[in-house]
Amino acid sequence: MLLYLLKLSVTVSVILASAEVAKRFPTLGAFIVTLPLVSMLSMTWLYWDTKDAAKVSAYTREIFYLVPLSLFFFLPFLFEPRTHWPYWLNFSMGFVSMGLAFGLFAFWRYQ
Repeated sequence: MLLYLLKLSVTVSVILASAEVAKRFPTLGAFIVTLPLVSMLSMTWLYWDTKDAAKVSAYTREIFYLVPLSLFFFLPFLFEPRTHWPYWLNFSMGFVSMGLAFGLFAFWRYQ
């Protein structure tokens, strides 16, 4: 249980730190988030728990394939200066477009 709380604390700290930095320095906050910190942490926790390098390798391979699809989430925000859509509409449209990208990929990969 103590190890679980340590994992939780480290992971939450990284996310909160990036959000706090972004309030004053958006570029630095974005840089912190674009680092694969969550992937690094989850890979470390997976290896720590299983001691199975092959499982970590399979996990990282899936991350590699799926990261580009997650970029679809950001598309509506890139067009916000033209569309002037409110935040939650951008967020919703990004979520839907990312979901469609993941769905198409899953259909293509697992047909």
